[in-house]
Order: sequence, then C-alpha cells, then structure tokens
Amino acid sequence: MIEYFTALVITYFINDKPFEAHIWFENHRECQHVMQSDMADPVYDYLMTLYGRNIMMRCITTDEVSREAIRPKARPKNWTRQ
Repeated sequence: MIEYFTALVITYFINDKPFEAHIWFENHRECQHVMQSDMADPVYDYLMTLYGRNIMMRCITTDEVSREAIRPKARPKNWTRQ
C-alpha cells in the first residue's frame, strides 16, 4: 500500500486573519489517530480560549509519497514447483 505524507492542520483566526499550524505524519492513519485519541485537544482548546470558536482541525493528505508499496520479488524463470 502506498502511503502519503499527511498534515494535521489547525486553522484559527486572529483579528479576522487566518493562521494555520501544521503537524506532519507519514500517513493519514497516524493523523486520524491523533485527532480521535484527543492528543491535540489541549492545543485546540487553548487556541479556542484565546481566539474564539472559529477554529478547525483536520487531516490533509498530500501527493508526496512517504512509503512505496512493497512488491514481492518476481519468480525466477527457471523455478519449478516441487
């Protein structure tokens, strides 16, 4: 399975100007794990306390490959079943 770099992006606004914080992961699964296990909640909650409820956290997958698919080696041409 091919995996792609994925960013956990927290978007928030200061004086109506958008700002983003990025945390990078090797795949989407790791990013989702951080969101679902509430590991990022302290930062999210702190920013919400400072700048209000106009805040969003999401995982964005890039087109940049982080891990290629593992392919089995081709069978030798002279291979016979024994």
